[in-house]
Amino acid sequence: MTDLAEAEDRGDAVVVECELEAAPEKVWRALTVPELVSAWLDVPAHADRSAEPGPAYRIVEALPYSRVRYAWTDRNGSEAESLVTFDLAAQPGGGTWFRLTHSFESSARTAAANSNSPPVMARAA
Repeated sequence: MTDLAEAEDRGDAVVVECELEAAPEKVWRALTVPELVSAWLDVPAHADRSAEPGPAYRIVEALPYSRVRYAWTDRNGSEAESLVTFDLAAQPGGGTWFRLTHSFESSARTAAANSNSPPVMARAA
């Protein structure tokens, strides 16, 4: 079982699903072209290379027109790195079935003993 599937089974993931009117190719561009990501997700276009405060992302998996996964970090806080996965599927009417899953990667959940940051809290099962 993948870390993402395990997170969903534990209820640690936030999942949003909907159908978009845009074609998968257009949604894919919005998720992978830095200037479009900046406009859509409200993060700087240079977020994956910048040391400035605020949200940062880097693409860790990309399957054209079907899945893109970011490692997501908020440099303003002490939150552990999380994974944001976008799954896309073409719909018969020309739109896109869209699923966003935001979860903590199991290896990123535990802070180092000397990190001086509070632990990431998880809800009780």
